[in-house]
Amino acid sequence: MNDPYRAHAAFIRPAWPVRDMWRVLTMILLVELIFVLSPVGLVLLLPDAARDAYVAGTSAFGTLLQFFSFGVAGLGLVGLLPVLHRRGFWSLVGGRSAAWAKLIQVVWAVGLVLLVVEMLPPRPFADEAVVMRDVGTWLLLLPVGLLALLVQVGTEELFFRGYLQQQLACLSQSRWAWMVFPSVLFGALHYANGYGPADGLIWAVWAALLGLACADLTARTGNLGAAIGLHLANNAFALLLYAVADWTASGLALFVYPYEDPAALDYSLATLLDPSVIVQALTLGFWVLVMWLAARIAIKR
Repeated sequence: MNDPYRAHAAFIRPAWPVRDMWRVLTMILLVELIFVLSPVGLVLLLPDAARDAYVAGTSAFGTLLQFFSFGVAGLGLVGLLPVLHRRGFWSLVGGRSAAWAKLIQVVWAVGLVLLVVEMLPPRPFADEAVVMRDVGTWLLLLPVGLLALLVQVGTEELFFRGYLQQQLACLSQSRWAWMVFPSVLFGALHYANGYGPADGLIWAVWAALLGLACADLTARTGNLGAAIGLHLANNAFALLLYAVADWTASGLALFVYPYEDPAALDYSLATLLDPSVIVQALTLGFWVLVMWLAARIAIKR
């Protein structure tokens, strides 16, 4: 029987020589500590105007700073890797040329699918309440916005689908260990993105499903390219097309919805039984499936 994950063995090989669990737990703790403390360091180091923009995240500059700040944790991971595991950056990625090729293939495939969906009715940008920012300015900011998102998603993929997937696969052959656990952890860390228990839970489940899709693509290809491509296309459409005015990370979106006060919205667990919330959750899960299938077609695996 043809093994769809036959490339995974070569991908995890760099992790075999030094694979002690205490090292993995130490890395998780230190990278999370860097990620949590890096905003504090940036707030202390940045000039007043830049600090305020970074904290708010409602301007283009502030949103870019928020995305680029993920690179601090990424640098921490890369710096700790030779200390704890005696290996380097590219060992997390897999073959660099193959990874780049898969990244491009998947970005185009998933991006095309999402673009077609955006053109289908009902079109969100056709809502009279939605404000469209200046297209020329948006296009000028688009390349640096994509670069900032690449830093964000690249850091997350290096850690969850690179480091954790490799190290845990060396400690256990069970997919619960190297595929499901990192994805659940990835989802749990997204809970804080929500504005209440229900919203946070939807965020967590969606992110866990996205993590599973990225883990599968990584195991199929033997590199991080496809996972980064899927993650990048998803975040680009989610963050560079639509936003709610004055909400964090809204500064780069082309279409902006009127401001809603999160405190005035009901995000209690009881709302999970609301039909509209159930439909929203199912729709998010469906689109993760669609993006994963588009990526599978693009990589032909």
